[in-house]
Amino acid sequence: MNIIFALLFLINTPGDDLLNKTANRYARADGIQWSMESVVYSPVFEETETTPVQFNFNSPDTFYFKSPNEEVLGIADTVWVLSKKHKQIQKKLSDSYTSPIDLIVKWNSRYDLQSYRKDKDGASFNLVGHEGISPREVMIVTGKKGQLKKISYKDSSDNNVTMNVKKERLARSLSIDYFYNDVPKDYRLIDMTE
Repeated sequence: MNIIFALLFLINTPGDDLLNKTANRYARADGIQWSMESVVYSPVFEETETTPVQFNFNSPDTFYFKSPNEEVLGIADTVWVLSKKHKQIQKKLSDSYTSPIDLIVKWNSRYDLQSYRKDKDGASFNLVGHEGISPREVMIVTGKKGQLKKISYKDSSDNNVTMNVKKERLARSLSIDYFYNDVPKDYRLIDMTE
């Protein structure tokens, strides 16, 4: 009886299959380029900030995230964060930073599908993270063909973050800036890996 229950548990639900279709779409791509709009609502200050964002991913392990105030570069297990406001570059291990690719391609190793809804325009998926995973809850919205439309979650400061995909191109990017190679004179490099 326990074996039958275990086998039933391993069978994917229709929601799992739909989200896996999206994950496979991006896992197979040599590169991903998303022009996005980040909308962050702060309940503390009761204000919303909308920012244009460019996100590029080159397979197998390089991503570059650029907004007017911040740039983030991830290569394998290391992430560099350039803050224009604080005039510094922080070097971190990648487990302290989650990229949109992690939320989609690796969703089933980090999250459980709590619920989903499918309609004529696409689908939305509500995910709950495994123990120690951040962000804890994530909503992913996809279009009819499984393309990413939106990711929503609460960040570590309890802000509501929504990333809306405005434009997508599945191709390697030539515009990734390896900014850690040429630190501006008035910036400070902080190595948090030591």
